[in-house]
Amino acid sequence: MSHHRDTVQRLREKGYRLTPQRLAVLEVIRADPGHMSVQEVLERLKPEHPTLTVPTVYRNLQWLKEVKLVAETDLGGGRRVYEYIADRPHHHLVCLRCHRIIEVPDSFLDPLREAVREHYGFIPRMDHFGLFGICPDCQEKEKTDS
Repeated sequence: MSHHRDTVQRLREKGYRLTPQRLAVLEVIRADPGHMSVQEVLERLKPEHPTLTVPTVYRNLQWLKEVKLVAETDLGGGRRVYEYIADRPHHHLVCLRCHRIIEVPDSFLDPLREAVREHYGFIPRMDHFGLFGICPDCQEKEKTDS
């Protein structure tokens, strides 16, 4: 059985209603290896689902986020993007100069999660985010340009 069918079966077993719109949004976001905006998801769905609207796609992405299959983040540029993360939760380092994105495994944040819990008594929810800075290549370029 494919991973997609396993995911759908698990959602059904948990009692979630899987409408055709939910399944279509899930399939599009799962099939893309990167980040997609609401508009990009809608554009991919329009040929097969011409009546879908931005609010419908947005609501379905929010639902997928709630069930921890999709993450929402801002990787710069002031727009929210979504990515399928059920298989491998991760985060991003985003270069402010060249806009390169470097993936960081979720486990990398475990010490930070623990420190926040220990120091503040706060349980952080770090599903998917971007940490902005300057990548090594751009740092080197700045050194040679100076």
